[in-house]
Amino acid sequence: MKSWEKALDKFLHRYINEPWFEGALLCGSYAAGNQNKFSDIDVTIVASDDIGWQEKSNCYVDGFLMEYIIQPVYKYQEYMKSGYENNAMLNQNMFAYGKILYDKRGVVKKLKQQSIRDLKKPFKHKSKYANDFMKYHLWEMYDELKSLKHDGYHTDLMYWTLVNYLITAYANFNCLWQLPKAKIEKFLTDKEYAKRYHADRLPDKKFTNLLMDCFRAKTKDKMSAVEKLYNYVIKSGGGFDIGKFRGYQKIEKK
Repeated sequence: MKSWEKALDKFLHRYINEPWFEGALLCGSYAAGNQNKFSDIDVTIVASDDIGWQEKSNCYVDGFLMEYIIQPVYKYQEYMKSGYENNAMLNQNMFAYGKILYDKRGVVKKLKQQSIRDLKKPFKHKSKYANDFMKYHLWEMYDELKSLKHDGYHTDLMYWTLVNYLITAYANFNCLWQLPKAKIEKFLTDKEYAKRYHADRLPDKKFTNLLMDCFRAKTKDKMSAVEKLYNYVIKSGGGFDIGKFRGYQKIEKK
C-alpha cells in the first residue's frame, strides 16, 4: 500500500463506523492517476438521508491534504439535477468515474449508475430569453473593454472576465459541459488528460484555437485575439444585434 493510500485509509476510519455512514468515493487526480505534488486527495462521503447537516472540509493526515465532503444521498441527487440543468456535470463526473472505497448498502453504486445515465443524456437548449441576455452581457463586457482600451486604462481584469464569460456562453449555446476553468487548457490541449476524465463533449477545434490564442496573446495582440473569439461565440449563439435587442418574457402578476 502506498503512503497516500495508508493516509486515506486512516482518514476514512474516522467515519466508517458512524451509524449514518453509507459509503465513500475517491475522486479527482488521485482517482484519475495524474496527481502531482500540489494535488490534494478528494474524498466524497455519502451519508444517510436522516442526518440534518452537511460538511465540506480539509485536513492533513500524515502530510497528505484531504479535501472531503459529507452529504446525505438526497443532497447529491439535488446537485446532480441542478448540474444537469446548468450544463455543469461535476457531480455526475465525480460519481461516474470515481473509485468506490466503501459502499455498505449499495447506495454509492446507485449514485454511480445514475451519474453514468445522466452523462449520456444530451443537454437541453437554454431558452431564447436566457440566450439573448447572455449575448447582451457579452456585448456589454466587450464594449466596456474597448472603452477602457480607448481611454488608456488597464484592461487585464476586463479582458479575462470577458474570456471567462465567453467560455461559459459557448458551452451554453452549444449544449456542452461547463469545463472546470482551472483545468480547461489541459482538457482542450491534452487528449490523454481529457480521456482520463471522460470529457468527450468538448468544444470544436476552431473555438479551442481561438481560446488558446487569447491565453497566449501578448499585450499588443490581446484585443485582436478576444475580438475573434467574441465574434465566433456570438455567431455560434445565432448572432446578435444590439440595436435590435429585446429581452422580453411574460411574468406572473402579483
